[in-house]
Amino acid sequence: MRSWILIPADNEKAIGSAAGTGAEAVVIDLARPLRAAQQATARIAATTWLRLHREQLVAQRKFQRWVRIPALGTPHWRDDLDAAMDGSPHGIVLSHCRGADDIRQLASVLYEFEDRLGLAANITRIMPELGSTPAGALTIRRLADELHPRVSALTWDAVGLAHAIGARRLRGPGGRWGDALAQVRAQILLIAHARGISAIEHPFRDIRDSEAGARIADAARADGFTGMFAIHPGQVEGINAAFAPLESEISDAHKIVSAFATNPGAISLSVGERRVDQADLERARRLLGED
Repeated sequence: MRSWILIPADNEKAIGSAAGTGAEAVVIDLARPLRAAQQATARIAATTWLRLHREQLVAQRKFQRWVRIPALGTPHWRDDLDAAMDGSPHGIVLSHCRGADDIRQLASVLYEFEDRLGLAANITRIMPELGSTPAGALTIRRLADELHPRVSALTWDAVGLAHAIGARRLRGPGGRWGDALAQVRAQILLIAHARGISAIEHPFRDIRDSEAGARIADAARADGFTGMFAIHPGQVEGINAAFAPLESEISDAHKIVSAFATNPGAISLSVGERRVDQADLERARRLLGED
């Protein structure tokens, strides 16, 4: 999925129009800090929206429904997850994820919810939002060996990390990420591709500068990201355009899928002048929407 839009659960107007944004995944955000009364209202709004669009989604397959929850260990994360799971979302974005232990804990709780709600085991996916703190950033590498099977995508938290290290900017001259942020971003990309899952770029925060937003989406795709977050509907079109596959990429993907279909059970084989393997096959299937 190319475009992921974050929708504040406490914003009635935004959540009311979320289904029409054109994003391929709508992420209802329950991780924003709110007063207790507001948070309770936001949970109800999130559950209601998820239930309302569940049947429409089954019929039309226009977008996926996800929920972003607060960090594990915060006072009310279980309440927010409870509200999310009552709407049977496709997945959970875990904000401020500290590493593999947090992912395992969330996965264990999801098993309980799926069993209680009569959902298929492992149907709820996880996208950890990584690198929010220096300590968290240093544990990302372990995910290359410890990634839970529920994890279908990785993303990262540039703003959280910048605040944590006292950085005064996210990007330097020419739009280049600061060194610490660039290191986290590179790890997200490498681990995602090593494990055959999606890598989703951090959102561009200046919603007024559409041209810069489009350039940054183009750069994210050029660097190897498979999708990007939006924080405003006006950003979705640019993200979808930036991550749309080229005709040459579609052609190559068809050749790879066809080659493996002709040679079932093959671990690797030659396609043109390239040697491709199962990871290439999975990428080709994702690009063609066959995953």
